[in-house]
Amino acid sequence: MNLPISQALLETVFENTPSFMGVYNVNTHEFEFINQTGLNMLCVTDLEDFKKVFPHGFRKDKLSIKEHHEIAEHLQDNKVWSEEIIFENRVKDEFWGNLQISLFYDSDTPHYFIRITDISSRKKTEQQVKDEENRFEALFMHAAIGIIMVNREGKIVLSNHFADVLFGFQRGELMGNQLDILIPQNIKEQHQKTYQSYTHKPQDRAMGVGLDLHGRRKDGSLFPVEISLSHFKSGDTPYYISFINDTTFKKKAETDLLNKNHEIKKLNDSLEKEVINRTNALVETLKSLEHSKLELEIALNKEKELGELKSRFVSMASHEFRTPLTAIQSAASLIEKYQKTEEQDKRERHTQRIKAAVGNLTDILEEFLSVGKLEEGKVETKISTFDLPELMQECIVDLTSITRKGQKINYQHSGDLIVKLDKSLLRKIIINLCSNALKFSPENSTIDVLTECKVDQLILKIADKGIGISAEDQKHLFDRFFRGANVTNIQGTGLGLHIVARYAELLNGKVTVESELNVGTTFIVVLNF
Repeated sequence: MNLPISQALLETVFENTPSFMGVYNVNTHEFEFINQTGLNMLCVTDLEDFKKVFPHGFRKDKLSIKEHHEIAEHLQDNKVWSEEIIFENRVKDEFWGNLQISLFYDSDTPHYFIRITDISSRKKTEQQVKDEENRFEALFMHAAIGIIMVNREGKIVLSNHFADVLFGFQRGELMGNQLDILIPQNIKEQHQKTYQSYTHKPQDRAMGVGLDLHGRRKDGSLFPVEISLSHFKSGDTPYYISFINDTTFKKKAETDLLNKNHEIKKLNDSLEKEVINRTNALVETLKSLEHSKLELEIALNKEKELGELKSRFVSMASHEFRTPLTAIQSAASLIEKYQKTEEQDKRERHTQRIKAAVGNLTDILEEFLSVGKLEEGKVETKISTFDLPELMQECIVDLTSITRKGQKINYQHSGDLIVKLDKSLLRKIIINLCSNALKFSPENSTIDVLTECKVDQLILKIADKGIGISAEDQKHLFDRFFRGANVTNIQGTGLGLHIVARYAELLNGKVTVESELNVGTTFIVVLNF
């Protein structure tokens, strides 16, 4: 049957649009026409197929009777209804659409002209933008370090929650203030000159290296801080960012460390006196218990072993602490001599020596504490699932600070990437063995690290081309305080490999070594899941 010219023309126009076009009879509550684009959008073949598949419409969230009436009343008053909603096609695939409804009459019969434009792509883009904004807010506003951004004039344009709390301000209260509101009064003028100099030649760096920096809270109180600086441009407008960390606890820890060093010295003196007292007691025992010679010899041997162990501990601890303490004292004395501005690089060099020496002391104390916890059975494994190559890369980055000139670490992995172990203990094993390999290897050498994951086993191999270990020393390599005959001039406590072996035992594994003097050493760690 031929269509009327007006309807044929109408359908031709409808078919040339990329949107859903339909005519809905308000009285019969049925669609009288849907263009081919609309049929394709809903995955139906024709109008009859549409009526069977969608007897109650194709909105995801169906309208209530009240909502139907509200739309009808709105169309009576305004002739047009528009909204963005989610639709579902025949196979339940969802898509966003911009729904536009217009009311018109055909022979006094009310009809709705319905147009739906697919806006899924735009909605997806909007969601991506919103997700990026949320990620930025999570990173910036919830970072566990103070972050403050200023413009060229030194006016604060952004601060995160941590910075607000750090300086005692309410959220948003810092915005619009000059940065020097956070600077101690006595150095404001100096800071302004330094800031102007930085804006002319900005660079990412730590601020005030070697100086005791302080921040000023809202109530005027001061607290020690570490500050790192960065910068960026938004268009042609420069911005400068400060990353601020409260070092109150760090300063306290440094003071506590000095006190601990003093206590350790007192302990060393006490141990030496104790050894002398024990020796004197043994002499008296020999005189009074000659009739029990065999029993006395057994007791003497035990006391001798204890005395040797303590003597080795005292000797080792005294030497290991004396070396970094001497370095600190020497560097501090030299820093006092460099008072001119142009000698800043010399002051920084000696400051780095002090930091390195303090780091060595911290490492030694960490080894003492680790041995104590192991002996007391206080080390418990915490099994988790993690990416092994990712952990290895983190360890390699951490080791860059101790690599010597030309040294590098070559890492290879085979097998599964994911393992189920105690991540912390495995990290300590890797760091200890790799740092040993770097320490006992020459400059311009390569440390080869291999990990292999099997079904129920992890194999870790760390090979160097260093000074090697003699066959005789290998027998005692994992004993407490043992150090090889060829490493007496290299700093160490003799506890590292003992700790590694104990950690491996906790992880249901063991450590073995293959070595040859002046050729190199390979440590093999096998851990069973």
